[in-house]
Amino acid sequence: MSGHTIRFIHAASFHLEATLQGLYDVPDHLAETLVNAPFAAAERVFTAALREEVDFVILSGDLLDPTNAGPRAVAFLTEQFTRLCEKDIPVYWASSRLDQTDGWLDSLEWPQNVHLLPGSSIESIEHKRGDLPIARITGRSWHESRRLRSSEFVAPAGDLPRIVILPESVEIDNADKSGVLYWGLGGSISADTPHADVSVAHCPGSPQGFQPSDSGPHGCSLAHVDPDGRVRTRMIPTDSLRWCLPRLNLTAGIALETVMHEMRSRMESLMAEAERPLLVCWLASGLGRFDSAFARAAQRNETLTKLRKEFGFGSPAGWSVNFELEAPHALRAEWCDEDSILGDFMRVVRDYYEEDEKPLRLSDILVDTRLPGGIPASALTDVGLEDRDILLHQAAVMGLDLLRDDDAVLH
Repeated sequence: MSGHTIRFIHAASFHLEATLQGLYDVPDHLAETLVNAPFAAAERVFTAALREEVDFVILSGDLLDPTNAGPRAVAFLTEQFTRLCEKDIPVYWASSRLDQTDGWLDSLEWPQNVHLLPGSSIESIEHKRGDLPIARITGRSWHESRRLRSSEFVAPAGDLPRIVILPESVEIDNADKSGVLYWGLGGSISADTPHADVSVAHCPGSPQGFQPSDSGPHGCSLAHVDPDGRVRTRMIPTDSLRWCLPRLNLTAGIALETVMHEMRSRMESLMAEAERPLLVCWLASGLGRFDSAFARAAQRNETLTKLRKEFGFGSPAGWSVNFELEAPHALRAEWCDEDSILGDFMRVVRDYYEEDEKPLRLSDILVDTRLPGGIPASALTDVGLEDRDILLHQAAVMGLDLLRDDDAVLH
């Protein structure tokens, strides 16, 4: 090993072309923050590199799709790279398939501190602190005819710590004997560390979550290599808005005010911990969720309105996006046995559950098969088995809400 302390930022998956998904009612006061979220999060990555005075920055692909991100994104990256160049901080970038859309990378000239790794061959760069070599940066970008394999980068351990940068995740056999100290992986919105021992394999995820399933903190990773070659990583949160998915356990007949008190308390706790705007998707679970007032969509919507008024306009804001019931794992027998419109509906849903081959015929309910943006109707009507179950679950919950008699005793 070099015997030197090395510190670097590892980031990936900026997705500057992307927008946040899963919002059906965008509040006006958060619209600008929502639109700029990927850019604001990515900018915080470069700010962190300057603040931490790192030796270099490594980027593991998926920074942007230029055809959808447009000139703004290219200008943004150039500006951020220039900020680092002014402080003599190099950038090592393994570009992904997404980054290389339409071959745009080849036509651009980046600041001199940016080292774009080739796709057709492995490049090995000796990183120096002044005139003193302290690390060897190795990696390769995506190439359409050459699959990335970890075996390409295995070599006997040398005097310098070896850091490999790849734009996607790869299977690594015997990582601790690979001669690689740090595998910088990409290709995922979520952070992951598939190996952490003598050798560390790590993906930092995206600086920003884009949809409800991307809940929790997102950021970049600060890697610290001590003189003995031990690696520690620490996430630096950079997300501009944070998705949260709090779960409520409802019991039968639970009082509305009891649930509201818990939701207010949870919201206050989430906001104090995050210290940034939140996008909150509430999920009601528990055996009593269908036997409470919250089984009604109207009651859940009324609850959302109250939470938005109380927390959605502060600084930072905590915006409640939706309030859903966890779908049933199976249809209750009493729902299907009723001699009612609800019973008829549930029996139909049950038949579709039990017969996977029975066509849903969703195309029959499309009013217009010419969808905007050239999207084919099949994008909405072709449903795989996993999505089919989700769709049937949601249909059961909606039927329970709309078809159950308002005066009926909740089952």
